[in-house]
Amino acid sequence: MEIKNRLNSMLCAAMWLPLVFITTLNAQTPLPQTCAQAERQFKAAAAAEARRDWENALASYQEATRVAPACAEAVVNLGVTYNRLNQPEQAIESFKRAITIKPKLTAAHLNLGITYFRAAHYELADQSLRTVLNSDPLNSQARLLLALSLIAREHFEEAAAQLEKSLAVNADDATVLLALGETYLRLRQYRKAVSQLERLVRLKPDSARARLRLGEALDNAGESERAIDEFRRAIILEADLPDAHYALGYALLKRGNLDEAILEFEREVKLNPRMLLASYQLGKTYLQRGKLDEAVAVLTKVVEAEPDFRPAFEALGQARLKQGSVDEAIKMLERAVKLDPAWPDAHVLLGRAYMMAGRRDEAQKAFAEARKLSEQERKRLEEKVSKPDR
Repeated sequence: MEIKNRLNSMLCAAMWLPLVFITTLNAQTPLPQTCAQAERQFKAAAAAEARRDWENALASYQEATRVAPACAEAVVNLGVTYNRLNQPEQAIESFKRAITIKPKLTAAHLNLGITYFRAAHYELADQSLRTVLNSDPLNSQARLLLALSLIAREHFEEAAAQLEKSLAVNADDATVLLALGETYLRLRQYRKAVSQLERLVRLKPDSARARLRLGEALDNAGESERAIDEFRRAIILEADLPDAHYALGYALLKRGNLDEAILEFEREVKLNPRMLLASYQLGKTYLQRGKLDEAVAVLTKVVEAEPDFRPAFEALGQARLKQGSVDEAIKMLERAVKLDPAWPDAHVLLGRAYMMAGRRDEAQKAFAEARKLSEQERKRLEEKVSKPDR
């Protein structure tokens, strides 16, 4: 599990989204000329679909494409049935075949985009969904899926623009409001995120997820008291909501409420043991409270699971140093310095560990490196502040 950043929850908006596959013909639809020969097969497929008998529906559509090979609509329905049977590769081939027969068939492009999206082929989904929107700009499903595909590829600016267009058509679309709020969070446009997520909470006051995201936006916007209130409401609504106890714990930690923060981090770790960031913050907070054995136990698990996460090695080294386990501390801190040689704090801690081990020459080198890095950072910040706007 990636720990350097918060778990990217942007695509969880898709969990709210009913992905609707579009069939082209049904029992009530007049058959186009190219499909007339397959009338009997269409009727049989429609009857099977009414019984949710997808295997017989598939067989009927396969026969329809055989007797009417120019009927692109039958090929689309065949692809939709493959999707219902959880056979996306066959579905994709069917939609591509339908497009070859009838290049402007919107249902084929839309279904292809949906299938690519579900398979996490976001760039391919993007291409198909743009084709739909070129001919049908008001297609809300295509525009939302395009935005989510852009989010998956971290194209947040364009995703926000697409979602704003969706809201202009339907201002009360909860999925769009959630996705837009989360997108503005990623763009660090926190006031905009708050605005959209407040609208979502008014629309869905009993949504724990909406309140969690609003809390995150408020916390980042500097409204910590309101944020904590929203986190608590989210937990009341859904006690095992992923990330909720972590978010509350982190907000409490920033306010100096260490004991309450520990309780929330412990709850998150119990509910979501794979969320290593919660374990890391729990270990760090144990360290701040002087609970060294607990800190070492938790942080050891973190570094074992995430061997490239420098902050965990640094915290574990500090905990070992306070325990008096100098050799173990040196191992952890040397690893932290190796992972991020430009981070001065790790050099300082390593210098202290070397001093405690009687390795004075190495300690002086570590302290000198820390001073050099700190001075470089100070100069960089001064240049950034003094540089005139262009």
